[in-house]
Order: sequence, then C-alpha cells, then structure tokens
Amino acid sequence: MPTVYLDSVFFLNGLMDYLLLLVAARIAGIPLCRRRYVLGALVGAVYAVGVFLPGLHWLGEPPVKAAVLVVMAVAAYGRQQRMLRLTLLFAAVSCAMAGCVLTLSLVAGSRVPVQQGIFYTDVDGTVLLTAAAAAYFLTRLLLRGILRHGVEGTRFPVRLCVSGRVTTCTALHDTGNGLRDPLDDRPVLVLSPSVAKSALPREVEELLTPEALAAPDELLQSILKKAPALAPRLLPYRSVGKERGLMLTLRSDWMEVGGRSYTGQRFALSPTEVGTDYSALWGGAVREERVRGANFKLVSEHPAKSRDSSL
Repeated sequence: MPTVYLDSVFFLNGLMDYLLLLVAARIAGIPLCRRRYVLGALVGAVYAVGVFLPGLHWLGEPPVKAAVLVVMAVAAYGRQQRMLRLTLLFAAVSCAMAGCVLTLSLVAGSRVPVQQGIFYTDVDGTVLLTAAAAAYFLTRLLLRGILRHGVEGTRFPVRLCVSGRVTTCTALHDTGNGLRDPLDDRPVLVLSPSVAKSALPREVEELLTPEALAAPDELLQSILKKAPALAPRLLPYRSVGKERGLMLTLRSDWMEVGGRSYTGQRFALSPTEVGTDYSALWGGAVREERVRGANFKLVSEHPAKSRDSSL
C-alpha cells in the first residue's frame, strides 16, 4: 500500500480545486472573487484529507462527493444569481479535468496516483498542469457559448401574439444588436424562420420559403396582398462584417420580451436561423426581479408605465 502524505493531499487538491473553481468562473464570465474560490478550495482540500483518515473511507462514495461539490460551489459562488448553472459548470470542468488527466497519463506513459478520485502523492506535475490547461481550453471551446448565456441570464422567454395567435420562444439578449424601428425608435425582435412560421397566419406561413426570405422586397408585396394588417415594412441593417441589407418587419398585436410588454411591437424575419439554443435576438432593455420562493421571474411591465421601454 503506498504511503500517503496528508500535507501533500491537502495542498495538491486545494490547488487543483482552486484552479477548477477559477476556470469555471472565467468560462461563465462572472466577476471573479478569488477569496471565495480559496474558501471553496479549502472545503475540497479538507474533504480530500478526510477520505484517507481511518474510518472515513465512506467519504469517497458518489453521493458524498456530489454533496461536497455542491458545498464547494456554494462557498465559491454563493453570491452569484445562477447558482445551479454555475454548480453544473463547475462539475463539467471537473469531469473534463479528470478525463484529460487520465488521457494524458496514458499517452505519456506516466501514472498519476489517484485513490477514490483524490490525488495523493508523487504526482507528475507536467501531466497535471498540461491536463489542467487542456481541460480549460476544452470546456471553454465546447461549453462557453451555451453555458455562459445561461449563467449570465442572457436568455429569456418571449411571448408573441400575431393576429390573435400566441407563440413562445427563447431569445438571446444581444447587446450588440442595435436594430431599431425608425418611426418610434423601439428595438426590433429578430425571429428565426422556424418560429416566424409558427407565429404567423397560415396564409403568410406558406410564403416564408428560404428563397422568399432572401428577397424581402418581393416578400413584402406578397404579404401585403395576403395579410395587409401585419403592416410589412423593410428595415435596413448592417452586420458586424459591414454587410448591408434589408430585413422584412411585421407588426405584432403585443409582445412580452425581457420582462417588458409592448403593444404593436415590430419583429423582423431573419433569412436564416439565428442560433442553436435560442431562436430570437433582442437588443432592447431587459428586467429581472427576484421574487420570494423562486430564483427569478420575468416581470411584465406595460410600456406606458415605463420611461425606458426602448433603447
């Protein structure tokens, strides 16, 4: 049986836990609070030592590990608003780190001593640091787009009513989206074709072919004949790559976006899908309010009662 040095167990696992907590925070894009990450790492280090103490081997059981992971996340991110998502992100980074350590140790032909998931002594520092870097870039590459939006709360539900037909979808709060209606300077919601088809009357839905969406000026004439009440208008836009074009906008009965309600709000038809885990883009104001008994609740607010219902 190998000799286990508890001081090595404490410092090694404390250091790795701190790095994992820091990496998860950086991927999520939240403000860093290194003192709290130290506190979370201390929880993990004390737990790692406990696993090797006589009579405490039960600490290595999966339910206990999961409970300790939650305690570490609470200690590190306790002041953040999206605790559940941050905890899941921390767990994902930890799993990525463990997988990278195993893979690199096999490739390098060196053994990283682990017992019940705990590093204990004679660890190959090169393998461990390389694995940490690989885990960081792997999770950042694969998870950042989805998890960061979720953690930051930049995705929210949208309710859209067109011709008496109510449709719901998920929107991304895109602060770089400056699309505005030139007549009233209110922000314009950009919808994916799939959602637009389900939101519009059947006679208009049939018109939304890929070819028609790519030619908004011609589509405008067709919708004017079929459903003039939608008041179709063309809106010029410029993309990040300085590409200019036209988007077709239609008028809704009402819309609830980002915790605010709008009457007669316009929305634009995107020629292509705008995202994978969201189906609309919104560049206007959003508002969230904490309520008792729930994490967050979107609060509807009539634009007549709000001075900043548009940007």
